[in-house]
Amino acid sequence: MMSFNTELKVPPDSAFGSLVESFAADAARRAELALARSRELVAAVRMGFATIVAQALAEAREPIRIVAAVSPERLELSLFERGLPMDDALARRDPRWNELCSGVDAAHWRCHGTAGSELRLIVNRPRPEPRGETAVVPDERVPLAPDQEYTIRRFVPGDALGVARAFYLTYGYAYDLGAVYVPERLVELNEHGGYLSIVALAADGSVVGHCALARAGDAPIADVAGAVVLPAHRGRNLLNRMLDRAEEEAAALGFAAYYSEPVTDHPRTQLSSESFGERACGLTLGEAPRTFVARHMELSTTTQRQSCMLYFKPLRARERRAIYVPPRHRAILAKIYEQLGLPVTMREGTRPVGRGRFHTGITRRDGIAALDVEAVGGESAELLRQAVADLRATQRLGAIYASLPLEDPGTPGLCDELESQGFFFSGVGPWMLGGKDALRLQMPLTPIDLSTIVVVGEFGKTIRDYVAAERKRATGTA
Repeated sequence: MMSFNTELKVPPDSAFGSLVESFAADAARRAELALARSRELVAAVRMGFATIVAQALAEAREPIRIVAAVSPERLELSLFERGLPMDDALARRDPRWNELCSGVDAAHWRCHGTAGSELRLIVNRPRPEPRGETAVVPDERVPLAPDQEYTIRRFVPGDALGVARAFYLTYGYAYDLGAVYVPERLVELNEHGGYLSIVALAADGSVVGHCALARAGDAPIADVAGAVVLPAHRGRNLLNRMLDRAEEEAAALGFAAYYSEPVTDHPRTQLSSESFGERACGLTLGEAPRTFVARHMELSTTTQRQSCMLYFKPLRARERRAIYVPPRHRAILAKIYEQLGLPVTMREGTRPVGRGRFHTGITRRDGIAALDVEAVGGESAELLRQAVADLRATQRLGAIYASLPLEDPGTPGLCDELESQGFFFSGVGPWMLGGKDALRLQMPLTPIDLSTIVVVGEFGKTIRDYVAAERKRATGTA
């Protein structure tokens, strides 16, 4: 199934609920969702439509637009209305919101000002299901292949099946992006710019490695993703060679930078980031479930949620930016920006005015929620306080994260407010908030034992120690 984008427009009347449900069910079928997942999505859409008709449109009768967008990775179904402004902070006060979220992988309410509000429901497209066979999880002691010359080049459609086989032979069906197992979806990701895939070929032409830079839309930065090398071909610098080629391609395409988030349960991926010139700029605690890492990797014995370092590498110089830094974090931010080679001028914050803009999202698969602040306003602190309280009441959440715009004069004050609620420093994300730099804060909701976390780089250890001290200051947890 190719990607598509289609739209249905209906009057704001509950009598059209069955038509909306049929539209959602058809989109789910075309996205090849399993029957159970399709039913969950349709139920969420039914509830969202009914709630909008009953509440949001009390003062307006404009049509509701339902837009279904299928990509190689996911199905996004959005309901657009121009009634009472709605956002996550308001929606989460309704107990039906949590029920709605339970049927999808991620959900967002976004207020678009005079354009109205949007309820976006996201379901990840499935990976192939094993057909009775046991998934292959090879032993690390697999014999090495003979020494040979390898070819590193840009992905072409004929490589797709080999990439799918490489992921299966390394992860079974445990890798979290189902598109890598479906050749036509991987081809589509590369054709549409969502993935910039590089492959490693053995002397016989077979695919033995894959690495990609993934980005959303036309974002200036990309994420190192889909890095895999078959066990028989490891230890031959293939990952670095693929990333080197990906970096060349990305720079030619105008990417500003890329980042990676190696886990802290083993050193291998961090060492790869370090060796390639990436620089640590954050530590995110409890970012993913324990099952996030493939089973063939050697992990520590801890059973806590996975934590990740944040590494970053600019691909081009950029002009000096003015950032507004909380005085408490001025010293560590100065060190981080110096490490990254990104010039900034640090300024003091000012009192914000207006409502501000932020949106929240829950990612069910990972058990996390995110608060992304686009602009800080006079009401932001109060609205975020309510949003955090509502999120903390949500079942099965492992962590809440907040990203604040460092180029906004209201960020220092808002940072203080969030830290008074139990958030603490996580790091800096250049370009990571709509092209702006983000101050990242975190609130793990499950115990995280920092003594079990593996950090290999010297500056990474500086960040780890700073995060530990800030957690103790904010929460009293050593």
